[in-house]
Amino acid sequence: YVGTLPVYATMVSSGKESTVKEKDHRTPRGEWRIREKHLTTTMDGDGSAAGDLPYSIEDVPYVAYYHRSFALHGAFWHKNFGVRMSPGCVNLAPLDAKYLFFFTEPRIPAGWHGVFATEGRPGSRVVVHE
Repeated sequence: YVGTLPVYATMVSSGKESTVKEKDHRTPRGEWRIREKHLTTTMDGDGSAAGDLPYSIEDVPYVAYYHRSFALHGAFWHKNFGVRMSPGCVNLAPLDAKYLFFFTEPRIPAGWHGVFATEGRPGSRVVVHE
């Protein structure tokens, strides 16, 4: 959105939901601001929940962290957008993630790999809802 005008829409894959607490990875609902962005980063998890496997994915593209370790980011390892399947982050197709990455604040200066929001230049608002 720009103000109240919608300017972009896409399918995402949010966190897996389960009635079994140890397997519930639902994406937290709420409102935050993007705190940091990275062109690429390594994302990993220890697979500590029953039935989950450890993972480590290098060069995850267009990562925008907004709450704790939750981020909007590109996912090149699946094409199941519209299906809840992540361990909590919001997965986007790489081209959609690229669009959002460069559309949102904080803006990344040319030639930089990452950037943090500041009090004077807060990150774009992220709203996660049902």
